[in-house]
Amino acid sequence: MAITFFDLVDKDGRRYSPYGWRVRMALAHKRLDAAVEFCWHSDKQKLNFSGQHLLPVLLDGERAVSDSWTIACYLDEAYPDRPMLMDGVQGRSFAKFINGWTDTIIGRPLVRSLYLDILKSLHPSADAQEFRRRREGRNGMTLEALYANRAKDFDELNHAMTPLNELLRQQPFVAGGEPAYADFIIFGTLQMPRHLNGIDPLSEQQDGVRRWRDQVRRLFNGLADSV
Repeated sequence: MAITFFDLVDKDGRRYSPYGWRVRMALAHKRLDAAVEFCWHSDKQKLNFSGQHLLPVLLDGERAVSDSWTIACYLDEAYPDRPMLMDGVQGRSFAKFINGWTDTIIGRPLVRSLYLDILKSLHPSADAQEFRRRREGRNGMTLEALYANRAKDFDELNHAMTPLNELLRQQPFVAGGEPAYADFIIFGTLQMPRHLNGIDPLSEQQDGVRRWRDQVRRLFNGLADSV
């Protein structure tokens, strides 16, 4: 069956979504080809078929799957003959922990520091006022105030990554000797500032994470650098 991947794009064609990158890397790992449909924030009309308005979405034949974690689980279940993203019950449990840890402990300080950059990058057809209203309501301050706290947020992120850095000093990938979905979860989040504005949130002390990140960038013929 034909697979179509609906991914977020900004006004300049940049694909910075951390969740979109998780799915891109997962598809490459599974050796699955997918056509790509680009969408902007809350492109509800294009995503009506999925029953919701958030990206990413995968359309596999007539089966629509939304949410990056759900998509990863679906790919392993639908294509067990391809390389597994999460090997067995323990592998999925570990990846689920990494998914939650990354979204809350790493993703929150990183994403809130980038909201103003995202606002400025929105596709002209996106609802910029709604984007601002929701993010400011969620965080209790303006996007400009969040931007001003970027250095503090990056310090918080680097402190939280200390155990991960120690792990990656001792083994090549988060999942162990070979890359798996746990790696793509964290890597996808770190792709966000890189593709959005070129900022690197990692401090020089993150030597293990930096080495790992460079190694993941080389996977799949340099897919991470292809857009």
